[in-house]
Amino acid sequence: MIDSRNQALQKLAAAASLLEAIARTESFTKAAQELGIQQSAVSHKLRSIEAVLGFALFTRTTRKVVPTHQGALICTACRVSTEAISSALNEATRLGEVQNTVLSVSSSLAMKWLVPAMKRAQERELKITLNIDDQLTVLGQKGMPHAAIRFGSGPYAGFHTTLLCKCHVMPVAHKRLAKSLRPKAGKRSVLLRDITAEEDGTGMTWENYLADDFEAARFDLTMKFSRSDVALQAAIAGLGHSLGRTLLVENDLDVGLVSLSGPMVAIKSRYWLVTTADFAATKAFGRLEEWLHSEVRRSKILLDSHMPP
Repeated sequence: MIDSRNQALQKLAAAASLLEAIARTESFTKAAQELGIQQSAVSHKLRSIEAVLGFALFTRTTRKVVPTHQGALICTACRVSTEAISSALNEATRLGEVQNTVLSVSSSLAMKWLVPAMKRAQERELKITLNIDDQLTVLGQKGMPHAAIRFGSGPYAGFHTTLLCKCHVMPVAHKRLAKSLRPKAGKRSVLLRDITAEEDGTGMTWENYLADDFEAARFDLTMKFSRSDVALQAAIAGLGHSLGRTLLVENDLDVGLVSLSGPMVAIKSRYWLVTTADFAATKAFGRLEEWLHSEVRRSKILLDSHMPP
């Protein structure tokens, strides 16, 4: 009995589109033409299904084909099933052919790294919308970003995670201050503080950077900011030294807005490209990932060019 029922279910599932077409067109001929098969094949399949079911699905007349009472129940289910599959296929196809990728990034990373890189994305014919969010963005839900760049120890459980690059911190300042990070006798160097970076557990604090050389009395740490890009902008304005990090300082160094005022120090936090498993399998993600890696390589070349010999 179970084997017979399973056989019936398999045949109905395989012939759902055929039964739906017959019921809708009220014709074996029209159904065959619509599905691109021979009319004889339609009759053969129908007889095979009815033999397993043990009852007729259609009543044949000289003018049309009409579902029996039992056939109407089956054909209605086939129509619902076919529509559901068609809708799912359309959605799956849409996900696989994303035309505009929404990438969630922090405000500082957007302003200092990605916005200047958008022209090169356009040259690659990439369509990317930057979603500015300094919190951990929800991914994988309708209307939410497709991917995000996160800064931390990573990787992130439950997501497809790609390492973009390791990270260093380095002090930068206007060129007239660049060589005076450690103050001369009787003077205090102004160290611009990025409060958000100091509190996010990534180790980006002046105390960590200076280590044994840190003596609070030798430095002025009263000037505080809540965003990394704003702290760097203060350095550009000549207000003091800012503790920058990989990807945020390379463009400013390249155009001479700031200069290095101390050596680079590696930290454990890294940049990660995070997305869902579904989006990671799309061509759109592959193109996004390739572009971001190319921008990381470009930034490394810029930074290396400003390292002391």
